[in-house]
Amino acid sequence: MTHSANQEQALTSTPFRQKIVGWVAALSLPVIALGNFSEAVMIVEQGVNRVISTFTNIPEYEDLSYLRSGISREYAREIFGAPQVNRELGEGLNAEYYFHRKYLLTLLVQGSEVAGFTVITLQEGFAPEAFGEWGGLLGEFTFSELKGLPDDFIADWTKNSAVYLESVNLGGGSLNQKAFAGWVNYGEGVSGGGLPELYQAVLMDEDIESPRATLRESNRPNLYGWGQVSLNDMRQSILSPADLGHYLSAYQE
Repeated sequence: MTHSANQEQALTSTPFRQKIVGWVAALSLPVIALGNFSEAVMIVEQGVNRVISTFTNIPEYEDLSYLRSGISREYAREIFGAPQVNRELGEGLNAEYYFHRKYLLTLLVQGSEVAGFTVITLQEGFAPEAFGEWGGLLGEFTFSELKGLPDDFIADWTKNSAVYLESVNLGGGSLNQKAFAGWVNYGEGVSGGGLPELYQAVLMDEDIESPRATLRESNRPNLYGWGQVSLNDMRQSILSPADLGHYLSAYQE
């Protein structure tokens, strides 16, 4: 077990959590005195998670573990609340954005159902589990180390934005949905080596196998997702660095 894992275990141990609960409960006594017991319980729960989140990533990892393609929008909002920003992508598909200091969550919503989602890590050391046994902790494996077959991809390289996004066939793990892995230049981890060459090869209609293999071997994803949507839909939902900066300044938790 790593030092950070030991630290997280210690910080969320029963004695430590009980101390936090006692402290937050004391602060909520005025609410209880007014007869709002259920509201006081909610304050205690939120306060405990916020304190633990200051030292660990466990509350965020737990929230993200509930994400599934096909869950209802209402269920997602019970976990993450209301989105700060909503964008129409066309044909009834909407992108709903949740700006957290540790990650950016995007839900692709069709009607009342979450048709897909992506998570982009924004903070060093934040490494949620991605793709289960077919992947690992996000940021700790390269594209080529994914235990699946790479499928279609999109490579963008401009002055202000750089994105590599691919769909991955994980066999039985994919069921009726697609797995997506990607790297964006504002996510955690500075890399992107090989992306200009791959983008140029696509643009010039040249051989792409070699530059794609180089990119996949040398880069670690900072984006993962699942969905019953197309690769282009996923790409449309990814914010530009300029848009992200604007929204973060206004809405980041």
